[in-house]
Amino acid sequence: MIENYLDKIKQRLNVVVLHAVVYTRYSSDMQRGESIDAQIRLIRKWSDEHSIVIDKIYADEAQSAKSDERKQFQQMIADSKKQKDWQLVLVHKLDRFARNRMDSAAYRVELRKNKKYLISTTEQFDDTPESCMLEGIIESMAEFYSKNLAREVMKGLTENALKGKTCGGTPPLGYDLDERKYYKINEFEAQAVKLIFQLFLEGKTYGEIISKLNTSGYRTKCNRLFSRNSLYEILRNEKYKGILVYNKTQSRDEITGKRSGHRYKSDEEVIRVDGVIPQIVSPEDWDDVQLILNSRKKAFRNNAKETYLLSGKIRCGKCGGSYDGRRSFNSCGTKYIYYACNGKRNPNYKCNNNSIQRDWIESYMINIIDNYIHHLSKAQKQNIYQLCFDSVQSSKKADISILNQRLNSLNKELSRIVDVITITNSPTLIEKLTDLEQQKAEIQLRIKALSQEKGKILSKQKINLLLTKIKKMLKEKSVPQLKELMDLIVNEIIVNEEDVIVYLNIPITK
Repeated sequence: MIENYLDKIKQRLNVVVLHAVVYTRYSSDMQRGESIDAQIRLIRKWSDEHSIVIDKIYADEAQSAKSDERKQFQQMIADSKKQKDWQLVLVHKLDRFARNRMDSAAYRVELRKNKKYLISTTEQFDDTPESCMLEGIIESMAEFYSKNLAREVMKGLTENALKGKTCGGTPPLGYDLDERKYYKINEFEAQAVKLIFQLFLEGKTYGEIISKLNTSGYRTKCNRLFSRNSLYEILRNEKYKGILVYNKTQSRDEITGKRSGHRYKSDEEVIRVDGVIPQIVSPEDWDDVQLILNSRKKAFRNNAKETYLLSGKIRCGKCGGSYDGRRSFNSCGTKYIYYACNGKRNPNYKCNNNSIQRDWIESYMINIIDNYIHHLSKAQKQNIYQLCFDSVQSSKKADISILNQRLNSLNKELSRIVDVITITNSPTLIEKLTDLEQQKAEIQLRIKALSQEKGKILSKQKINLLLTKIKKMLKEKSVPQLKELMDLIVNEIIVNEEDVIVYLNIPITK
C-alpha cells in the first residue's frame, strides 16, 4: 500500500529517487532526549527499506506539539518553500508533527503547496479515502490524548496547591523547596524581600531600592542584578503574605496556541490557599503596598497626580480596613480630595465609616508633630534616641547573622568552582567566579558597615541634630520631606465614627 503511494509521488514530481527530511521532537512531560535518537533510528531503518535518501534532520527538544511555536518545525516549513531537492517529510508518528487538528491540516496544506508530502513511518497511509478517514481519526485521538492528559495533570497540580506544595517552576525570591516540594524560607533572600517592602513603604523610588539591593550584595533568584520588572513582580506576589495562588493565568489560546502571562482567569477559577506557606511580609504591609500600587495606576489613568502624605497610615476603627487617598468632582466640577475606607468598596460588607478631608487630617498631623517636637523634655529626647538605638541594634544583629550565613554559603560555592577551574579552564565558570567574588566583597562591606555602626555612642549632639532636621522639615513643608517625616514618626491613625486616635513611633513619656 505505502509502496504504491511512494511510486505515485515519484510520478507526480517526476523523480527517480525520493529525498526526505526527518522531523522529530520530544515533549517535556514524560520523555527525554533519547526519545529523539530512537525516532531517528527507526525512521532511518524504514527509509533504507524503501530506498529513500534522508537529506536533513529537524529536531525540537522539550517542545509540546499542542503549539506550532517550535523553532525547528518552523524552520522545516520555511525550508519547504525554498528547497526543491527533497519531496518528503518523515515522522515517526503523526503526533510528533502536531496534536492539534487545525495545525495539522494547515501545515499539511502548506507542504502540499510546496510539493512536499508528510509520511508517518509507523502509521502507513496513502491517498485513498479510507486512509484519509483513518488518518483523521488518529489525529483526533492524539488531540484527545493531549487534552485529557492536561486535565489529569491539572487535577494533580490542584491537589498539590491545596496542600501547599509547589506546582512547578522556580520558587520566588525568598523561598526554597524542601525534599517534599514544600516551600521554606531562604533567610538571606527573605532579607532582600523585607527590605524591598520596607523601602517601598518608606516612599523610596524603584531606582533607590534597586541601588540599595545591588550594593548590599543581594541578587535576583537567577543571580542577576535587580531591575524595575523584578521589583514589581515581587511587590505583587501574594506568596509573601502566606497565600499560595495557582491557576491564575489563562491557558494557551485555542486558535493561536500562544500563552500570555498577563491574561488572568476569573476569580472563581483561581485557587487561593491561605496559610500553607510561611509568611515573609505581614498581610498588613502587603495590603498597604497594593493600595499604593493601585493608587498609582489610578493616578496614571486620570492623567493627574495627588499627593497623600498619610498613605498606608490610616485605618478604619469600625471595620479594620485601610483608608486610601481619593478624589471626586461634583456637578459643578469642584474637586474634593479625601481619605476613605476601602471597606466602602467591599461587595459583602460596605463600611459606612466617615471619610476625612485630606487637607484637614494632614494639617492636623503636622500640628501634632510640630507641637510635640517643640515641647520635648531632656528625658524624652534621650528616651527617643535610646528606643531608636535599641531597635536598630537588634535589627542589625539579626542582619549580620544572616549575612554571615550567606557569606559561608558563598565561600563553599567559590571553593567548589575553584576546584573545577583547576581541571577545566571554562570561561563560563570564570565569569561566575568573578560575579560571586563581587557579591562576597559587597556582603563583607555590608557586615563591616553594620559592625561599625554597632559601636556608635549616644550623644546629645546626635539627638539635637535629629530634632533640628525634623523642625526644618516642618518649617519648609516640602512635600517629599513631609512624606518622609510622616513615615518616620506616625505609626498609625485610627478613624472612629466620633474621633480620631493617633499613635506615634516615638514615646510620649515624661
